[in-house]
Order: sequence, then structure tokens, then C-alpha cells
Amino acid sequence: MPQINADSLEQLQQRRSAKWRGFDKDVLPLPVAEMDFPIADSIKAVLIDMIQRSDVGYGGIIPEFNVAFAKYCKDAWGWEVDPDQIRLATDVGVAGVEVLRVLCAPGDKVIINSPVYHNFYNWIKEVQCEAVDVPMQHDGNGTWTLDFESLEKAFADGAKAYLLCSPHNPMGTVFTHDELARIADLAHKYGVVVISDEIHAPLTFDDSFVPFLAVSDTARKVGLCITAASKSWNLAGLKCAQIVTADDEMKSRLNALPISVAFRASILGAWASTAAYNDGREWLADVLEHLKSNQQFLREQLAMHLPKARYFVSNSTYLAWIDLSAYGIDDPAKVLVDKGRVAFNDGADFGPDGKNHIRLNFATSQEILAEAIKRMADVLEA
Repeated sequence: MPQINADSLEQLQQRRSAKWRGFDKDVLPLPVAEMDFPIADSIKAVLIDMIQRSDVGYGGIIPEFNVAFAKYCKDAWGWEVDPDQIRLATDVGVAGVEVLRVLCAPGDKVIINSPVYHNFYNWIKEVQCEAVDVPMQHDGNGTWTLDFESLEKAFADGAKAYLLCSPHNPMGTVFTHDELARIADLAHKYGVVVISDEIHAPLTFDDSFVPFLAVSDTARKVGLCITAASKSWNLAGLKCAQIVTADDEMKSRLNALPISVAFRASILGAWASTAAYNDGREWLADVLEHLKSNQQFLREQLAMHLPKARYFVSNSTYLAWIDLSAYGIDDPAKVLVDKGRVAFNDGADFGPDGKNHIRLNFATSQEILAEAIKRMADVLEA
């Protein structure tokens, strides 16, 4: 049994993050992708020590971070990362935007696969590029795959970059080695840069995750990785991410990034992330066990109280993609927060095929999950 338990609702309501201050107090918030578990003791110790010594100045270059991340990647996935090809950034969103600014010009085409992390649309808009959607394909039984025929057409149509969400948010799809190798070959053929957002990678429930840059020499030439410890160790507010390359030419291209990109990362975030990669693995393993238990609990609760809801257990992330179309209610996320006082992400924000879906964050207690499903049923099954 997992040893880490989520904080109580009363404790959570005292938190100051957007998840817990973005709604009225009577609303149960399950949209924002942060966990309700206490952070790892090893991370707490580093932060407390730095605060007690007033060690909160500018971060600068922190080679210990690069070494810790490289070692974690080697141990977790057998991925050999060159510490000299790691750059810090404020968060993965900033990393994505700044990389797109270097690689693309206004008006260039950037490919995505909807339903996909809703902020991808915002990143592309910020750099004044055009989002080209190649939707994921669903077999109706919980398997979401890439449409390679349409993907190649989009590559051939002059796309400059491909924002790959790996593992995929919100479906939790973990792409195979062969799929990633095929992406790399297509990108090389058509001159597309693959920006692989791997922020959810440590939240994969088995050994199936494959880093894009570990796939092949071709992948290393055409790709780069943006990631952070923030999702897996619950450190989003500490503001630290990394941009990783594995090819000297790609590294040189990114030398056009403003020097301020690295210096805008937080010193507290960098050292907390270093502690996560070095000493947070036991905590993460425990959390993953808790999340797997929560997945099954959520599935059982939905089957019992909302039998027309469609939810397929995925192999990564703590985000559930739930189809409520059978209930015949337009904009179920709005109805549920207005009438049920329970908040989720609106599936339509993730792309056209997300209409009448919600994204639910199950990184919480089973008591809170049970209450959330009860509130949903009170509205939808009434």
C-alpha cells in the first residue's frame, strides 16, 4: 500500500495556489494539473535550508542540476543526456514559446495533435504562428493513436515545427519506439523540428516511456525536449524547466535563445528539481502506486454512479479524459460547476473533438474523488 496520502480537504483549502483559490470555497476543484500530496521530504529539506540561510538570490548556471537530470534519465530510461546540452527555463510553457520564437517566423505552421494540452494553442498564438491540427485517432475502446498519413501530409505542406505531447495530455497515450522513430524520419524528410514536451514522462506507470531523443540518430538531429520536474514532483510554482538537445547543430540553433531564458528560472526551483532527480525517486514510486489505485477507484465510481460516462484507464499521467456525451448536456463542465459545485477542465478547450468531455485530475484522495463523482451524479443522473 502507498505510504503517501493526500492532504485533507480542510488542509487543501488553506493552500494558496490557483487550484485552491480560483473557485468559490464550496466548489471542489479538480481541473489544474497539480497534486494534492505533500511534497517529498528531500525537497522540503533543501527549500527549508535555503530559506533559513536567506539563500534566495539569482540562480545563474547550476551544473549540479544538469548532472542530476542526466543521471535520472540514464537510470529511468537508459537515455544518455549530455549535461552540456541542457538549458534552464522558467517553465515548460516559457521553454516552448522561446524555442518556437527561434525556430519559426510569424505565420509559420506548427503541428499539434488534438485533443491536446490546451496551452499549446496559446503558445502558437503568442509567437504568431498557425496551428495545424492533425487529430489523434480513437478506436472507440480506449486506444488513441497518431494518424501518420495525415501527419505526413501536414509535414509536406510546409510545417516548420511539430509540438509533440509525449506522453499525451489529456489521453495519457505513451508512444512506442517505432512510432517515435517514424516521426523522426518524417521530420527529417520534410525539414520539421520536433519539440517533444515530456513533462509527464516520469508519471508513466510502467517502463514503456521512450524519450524522443533516445530513439535514433535522426531523432537527435531533428528534435529537442522540453520538460521539468514540476508535474511529477509537484513543483510548478517554483518555476524551473529545462530544454534538452542531443545534436551539436540543434544546440547551435538554440544559441539564438536570449541569455535571459536560463536566468529567469528560479534558484529555489532549480535546487528543488535537483533534489527531486537525485533523491525523490522513492517518493515518486509511492505516488505512482497511489495514482494507479486512484485510477481504478475512479473507474469503479464512474461505473457505479455515472454508467453512461466513458472513461478508459491510461498508462500515464494523473489526468482522466471522460466522455459525457451520452448525457446530452452541452458544455457539461459549466453545468457541473454551476449546479454541482465541482470543477473540471472543459474538453472543448483541448480541441474540437473534446466537446462534451471533461479532464479530471485524480491526484487527490479517494474521499475527494468519491465526493466529486457524487456531485456529478446528482446533476447528470437527476
